[in-house]
Amino acid sequence: MPTSMSGPNGNSRRGTTCCRTGYASSRTPGREQIVAATPGSPPASSGSCWASGTTPPARPSAPPATAASLTRPAAHAASFSLAIDSTRARRDTVVSNNWSGRRVTRARDIVRTWLPAPCGQCGETVSDEDVWVVGHKVARAIDPSLTWVVSNWQPEHDACSRRSAQSVVIEKAKAEVTGFFPDRGESGSPRTFPSLPPSARRRQEVPLEPREGLEWAPAAWEHLPWLAAFATVPPDASPPLHMSPPHPEAVDSYGASAVEWIERTQGIEFRWWQRLAIVRQLEHRDDGSLCWSTILESAPRRAGKSVRIRGVALWRMALGPTLFGERQEIVHTGSDIAVCRKVQKAAWQWCWSQEWTVTKANGKEAIESTTGDVWYVRAQDATYGWDTTLALVDEAWDVKPDTVDEGLEPSLLERQSPQLHMTSTAHRRARSTMRTRLADAITRDDGETLLLLWGIPAGADIGDPDAWRAASPYWTESRRRMIAAKYQKAMAGESDPEADDPDPVAGFEAQYLNRWRLSERRQAAGTEVIDADVWGSLVVLPDDDAKPVGAAIEAWFDAGLSLALAYREGDRVVVVVVDYPDIHSAVTALKASGFRGRVAVGASLKDDPALANVARTPMGERLTASVVDLARLVAERGLHHDGGDHLTEQVIALRTVPAPDGARVVSKHRADAVKAAVWAVEVARKRTSGPVRIGLPTSVRAS
Repeated sequence: MPTSMSGPNGNSRRGTTCCRTGYASSRTPGREQIVAATPGSPPASSGSCWASGTTPPARPSAPPATAASLTRPAAHAASFSLAIDSTRARRDTVVSNNWSGRRVTRARDIVRTWLPAPCGQCGETVSDEDVWVVGHKVARAIDPSLTWVVSNWQPEHDACSRRSAQSVVIEKAKAEVTGFFPDRGESGSPRTFPSLPPSARRRQEVPLEPREGLEWAPAAWEHLPWLAAFATVPPDASPPLHMSPPHPEAVDSYGASAVEWIERTQGIEFRWWQRLAIVRQLEHRDDGSLCWSTILESAPRRAGKSVRIRGVALWRMALGPTLFGERQEIVHTGSDIAVCRKVQKAAWQWCWSQEWTVTKANGKEAIESTTGDVWYVRAQDATYGWDTTLALVDEAWDVKPDTVDEGLEPSLLERQSPQLHMTSTAHRRARSTMRTRLADAITRDDGETLLLLWGIPAGADIGDPDAWRAASPYWTESRRRMIAAKYQKAMAGESDPEADDPDPVAGFEAQYLNRWRLSERRQAAGTEVIDADVWGSLVVLPDDDAKPVGAAIEAWFDAGLSLALAYREGDRVVVVVVDYPDIHSAVTALKASGFRGRVAVGASLKDDPALANVARTPMGERLTASVVDLARLVAERGLHHDGGDHLTEQVIALRTVPAPDGARVVSKHRADAVKAAVWAVEVARKRTSGPVRIGLPTSVRAS
């Protein structure tokens, strides 16, 4: 919807230079505006603001701190995809639909950090030079409570936003008739789950570049007799996003006969994608041996992966000895042994009819044919010592690397046409087992791995039904309705229990659009202390008029120093850390903040003349102690932060290794912001009256 961005005049009580835009903000109690920080711009008192739908001035570098300029990087802070915390949301309910004034100025500054990005209405790119506004995925007229939820914002061309106004009125009218509004949490305010901003992700990840030949190109292989039937995709199917080209040594496939045998004996009819996958998996050479030793298969939930696994396992038991000349031994494991058991259990009735032996005891599930061929279901730690001809790894996202690397793969050696078949839907917390193999298969061809991956195309809108269809190997109207319902719940902040993910949007993308996190991360020595997603979940924007109740200053040799100010925000303690070039500018900013109390200072600063008139407490603890305290505070949710670059970059860069005394910090980056933040929060927690809310997350790190 169109956005008005004008701001009131007023003398600056506290100023900010937005860390990404280069604009300064002036604030008075209850007011805020963003003004150009260029020498030729009108002063803050003149009320020089830019309005939504106009192009802002050029971006200058940030000015140095002065007594009237304490940097608090709220603009970058809010670039985390989260709503203003529930305490503030409840407080602001009365004005939640009043989309104007200083909060809209902040909203535009947040969304600016996402540009360039697709327009939420037309899909074309919105750049900073365009006339654009901050729009809402769920319109304010439909659900006012989502007005200030950052994950509900999107950039829109001004013209597109205006054209959408009428449709919003219609949508609201329909909602009032049907009674359907986006779901909310129990408190009535939207439940949202943050993640790091795209800019922070880009600093850590290098996007994969798919190798040539993985695109769907029937013209390149439709001349092959075993693949010709798949050149035309039926209306209820979608081709893979990535598929390995036919093996150069393949002369045919056992797939067609396998599909016929499975459908006839099991009384089923395979979907198009299942037939394609089986035909590709069973491509063989002139001597009859299978071409592919590893099959990596990934598709969204409820696509029919289990039916395909079961059919191929039974076919291999029945016909494998004849085709490959040896007894077949199938070992089936996965993230959940109960899921593997369920896959096998559906075949028990047919196996009994063939007088095959079925063992149903928990942990010993097995099917044995009359010729001694077996299909075992085993836990991840029980995959060692077998003579495996077909290894099945189900829901491989949560299978330990050792299960495959040290258990299954060695057991496949010296077998005739052995295959490792790994299948899984994406998951945000996926282990490296499946992720690294997928990344390798996408970027290089080892001649042995068949890649079959259905998922949402890069850059596609997760709310676009066409993207849902492209990600789904099998498509029906009921599936469209199901995904639409899951999408609505995700955008309203309601997590899906089936997705097993506290972040509803990330869970939706992974489970129903099969979006893997396959970027190549830069490797750092040691183990990360705080997971990026956990750190992102702790972002809270301090109140503009709040005064700090804790303060700390620490230096990092000659690289600069950090001033940390801790604020009370509801029942939370929120820390804001800013980088300063010298102690004098930090002390000036400290005095301007209005802090009254003793300042925690690093040992190297305790006798600095600039602190002569500042009440201070020297801190002598080592970095390791501060890192341990940081981990404890994060686990207790006793520390929140505004999302500023300076502290975030240092926290995410922390790495430790085990040591005789517990842990040793091995990262070489600056950590003065970390130490100052911990000290300031501890001071604030001691000084603050009333209880501090303590949450109990399962772990500091996301697994």
